[in-house]
Amino acid sequence: MGVEILTIMDFASKYILANDEEEYESVSEEEFEQGMHISDSASSSDGDDEADRRPKGNNPGHSSPKKKKFLKNRHHWRHKRQSNDEADGNDVKESTAICEAKIPSKRRFRRADTNVVSVNFSTLLAPGNMHAGEPVVCTKCSAILSHISRVVLEKKEWPCEFCDELISVDIDLEEIPTSEDVTYLIEPAMTTATSTMSGLDQSLVIFCVDTSGSMCVTTEISGTIKLRGTSQLKRLQSFVENDEVDQRLPSQRGQSVTYISRLQAMQAAVDHQLGEMAKNHPNRRVALITFNNEVTIVGDGSQRETIVSGDKLKSEEELSKIGSEAPLPQAIKGSRRILGEKVYNLEEGGATALGPALIVAVNMAAHHPGSKVILCTDGKANIGLGKLEDSTEEQAALDFYTHTAESAFAKGVTVSVITIEGTDCKLVHVGMLADKTGGQVNIVDPLKLTEEFGNILADPIIATRVKAFFILHKELYVIDESDPDSKLSRAEHNAGNVKSSSTITFEFAKRKQSSDVPNSSESSTEGSQSSKSENSDMHAGGVDTKGVSQKAPGAGDPEDPLKVPDTEDAARNFPFQLQIEYTDTEGNKALRVLTRAMPATCDRKVTEKNANLEVLGAHAAKKSADLALKGQFSKSRGLALMNQRLAWRNTHSDTSSTMDRAKYKVIYSKIQSMENFIQRKQMQEIDQFGHTRSDSEHSDTDELYDDGQNSSAKAPPPPREYTKGYIATKFKKMHSERASEMEDSMANMMYRFRSVGADEMSAPAPGDKMLALPSSSSDKQEKKSGKGKRK
Repeated sequence: MGVEILTIMDFASKYILANDEEEYESVSEEEFEQGMHISDSASSSDGDDEADRRPKGNNPGHSSPKKKKFLKNRHHWRHKRQSNDEADGNDVKESTAICEAKIPSKRRFRRADTNVVSVNFSTLLAPGNMHAGEPVVCTKCSAILSHISRVVLEKKEWPCEFCDELISVDIDLEEIPTSEDVTYLIEPAMTTATSTMSGLDQSLVIFCVDTSGSMCVTTEISGTIKLRGTSQLKRLQSFVENDEVDQRLPSQRGQSVTYISRLQAMQAAVDHQLGEMAKNHPNRRVALITFNNEVTIVGDGSQRETIVSGDKLKSEEELSKIGSEAPLPQAIKGSRRILGEKVYNLEEGGATALGPALIVAVNMAAHHPGSKVILCTDGKANIGLGKLEDSTEEQAALDFYTHTAESAFAKGVTVSVITIEGTDCKLVHVGMLADKTGGQVNIVDPLKLTEEFGNILADPIIATRVKAFFILHKELYVIDESDPDSKLSRAEHNAGNVKSSSTITFEFAKRKQSSDVPNSSESSTEGSQSSKSENSDMHAGGVDTKGVSQKAPGAGDPEDPLKVPDTEDAARNFPFQLQIEYTDTEGNKALRVLTRAMPATCDRKVTEKNANLEVLGAHAAKKSADLALKGQFSKSRGLALMNQRLAWRNTHSDTSSTMDRAKYKVIYSKIQSMENFIQRKQMQEIDQFGHTRSDSEHSDTDELYDDGQNSSAKAPPPPREYTKGYIATKFKKMHSERASEMEDSMANMMYRFRSVGADEMSAPAPGDKMLALPSSSSDKQEKKSGKGKRK
């Protein structure tokens, strides 16, 4: 299997699985309660060790004796390993039947497969082959003419290989792309006062920092440390000055300790980054915006400060105007000293106008696409737009942060969100700002703010306003968990502003031959047959309508990737196209088009034997985290468990190596940390309500049934009919309920997995943040300094 080299479009296998029948696997109720565990073998001893290492908590999901008993069950899925000469599709039904005969109840989930593609944006740093002229676009499915297209120059016609539409074209032979990866220049950059073609980094960095009352909370560290700016902190001074009584515990007396407030830690972190940027990026422009019960635009320190307060904090129009009209900061090489002084002159006090400050910062940063806003806070927004303290206003706040994130995306601004350990900031809502704009989300120890700011600034934006379009042959469709019935052959993803590490994934499946095409951009199967018959003498567009070979495919014709095979046993290829619209760092608008033909088979074992674990792991992590953030906990866990089974089959076959199994353990240990965390949340819901909120999920209750050997056992009931409106209402209610109770630690973990890249999943790193299960409260010893009112 070896090491996989990731490119701009990576498939999870060398072959496409072209089965049009959905397959399902069963998870026993006992296994589902226990959650995922990772082991190198199916032996009970390995499982016992794993069970002993896992946190047990106060819920029924972590009883070690029960875990050991469960792992020794000979009907556990790990014991269903199949030999190489068995047909995998039939085995699943057979092994499932055996399992169902012994396990009283189970849940059914769609069986994972390798029909996944990963898009790696790091390649945008180097454009593909620049192609002169404009792209030729299919008017029906929006596919672009490529090197695999068959144009009839005499008739000036192009039978689209994706939808079989006959397109009239006025094109010469030399204008047809000759490589799979081409780039079109859509619009050259305009030289303005805020963007130049000189290559200098003149982007904006705006520190948007919380100076509310709770920023006075301190952390104890060993040693006596002289901190710059301490004299400016009135609340801290009132706590320590003229204090003649030694208030330390007996065990602490004689020890030298210093109490550092959150504001002091933030000041030191920002000042350090100012110094680093002045040395390494002297032309970068840096501004400071602070917020408590009002918003203060400090700018680069040389201009007169602008204070926004009162009713203006409730007007998005006013705030947007103030931000867009604010003077642009000068280069940091000229403002470093005075801005540093402004940072250390900050004082804490008041409420938290986070939402208004965010609107001002985004509109100020919009002057230069690719700019960054770094939001640092330690509490919920509680004044002005986006306030989160009142649960009755939570939906309005969610709408506000969603709208603001979309606005930042459109303006090419990246927002990163940093919160302080041990606080509650409703990160599940605020974190979407980073998720939708390509920023970072993290909860940090206040003493590590310098490191976190550095990580954000060290990861440059390589493209802005990025949109990815994934186009499939009409016999395939994109799987959309939010709208399972759509089954479209085209998907769009707004990636926002991307870094080298940015990755997105798509999942697809074979359309049933008898199914109707859901929209006008796709043709029916009958149309495909007639179109093929009419055009077989002039193009290879489409595929063999007789069906896919049951045998492993061989190599296709290198001169004609979509050539229709002469026999049913020959290889069959499907076309895939990825289109990426983006603006590069110099302001050029471009379109990157990658087109590839992939061989297909109905033999699941062939696809799994050639699986790419990095792509599969990244997709499982992203999709599971996304479902969890939407409140669909059971679906999230089911998807993770099914993908683990696929990866286990791949790495425990007769042809797998020790390196393959080590890679499996690294990748799925990270996914396990997420799945186990969600599992504990469900167990907590059972403790609190007697059932999980997922009992309102139609997918959970319908897929859970009794299949024991008692006389009362019933066959699985037919799927209940649900309208889209009913499902949407149910999911919205469940999302609202779970989001209102989701701790910042869980939201942080989910957002981090949502943005993970394929290379990150496979990189073993001691102390990996994704492997560490977050706690619900900080382990740091903190105390409130001063007598000011907390937020």
